[in-house]
Amino acid sequence: MNFNYFDYIENEENSFGAKENEFITFLGDKNNIILDNLMFKKENEFITINSSKITNKTKDKLRKLIGFSSFSMLEIFLGETVRDELAYGLESLATKKEEMIERIDEVGKLFRLTALMEESPKSISVSAKVKLNIARAFITKPKILVLDNVLSSLDEKDFKLVVQNLKTYVDQGGIILNFTTEIEETLLGSKVIITNEDKIILSGYTLSVLNEEKLMKRLGYSLPFIILLNKYLKDYNLIDYYILSYERLVDEIWK
Repeated sequence: MNFNYFDYIENEENSFGAKENEFITFLGDKNNIILDNLMFKKENEFITINSSKITNKTKDKLRKLIGFSSFSMLEIFLGETVRDELAYGLESLATKKEEMIERIDEVGKLFRLTALMEESPKSISVSAKVKLNIARAFITKPKILVLDNVLSSLDEKDFKLVVQNLKTYVDQGGIILNFTTEIEETLLGSKVIITNEDKIILSGYTLSVLNEEKLMKRLGYSLPFIILLNKYLKDYNLIDYYILSYERLVDEIWK
């Protein structure tokens, strides 16, 4: 199916859209209704793909376009080994055996799970479980990838690896909807949607949203450290514009 864009319209206030090559961060907690609707846990007609509304009649076909990785599923395993776990989603799509082997090997290398393939998913580290959880959704090649509070459980090395894979996925036409309570994760994508108890409070491009300091403080959020550092340096005329890479920021200051 040719795929270009996605809309979620629950009501006038609770609506958002996304198109190919977008990484959107949802900052806030208590997003159960939005997440349940995205994961089709509840019957709804809020989701539209390419102007085609997903209904109860069409959801089984169109839900294959959406992959999910949730912290709540971190300890839920369907296979005896990591390899079995990766194979499960492909088996449900009736993937041919040769293609299945190829994709498991490919994703295993991407997420550095190759050495763990014959291990029990229950015995691997928390960070490795998160990688497996994301890889399990990633392997079916969804057009939309929904992440529910999983990235913060990665160790530093795995975090960098996973984020690089996610950015490559977006560059290749994918859409990521990342739900988190971690302010630093807002810098991973180009857009941010601030939520509060299943209500969308504010949305827009990342820097535009993060500049709403009064609202952010009222909701209990401090700004990411690099944003605070940029503001400080701009106040002292050491930089002229925001630089969100620490390496580039150092280069700019010392050039």
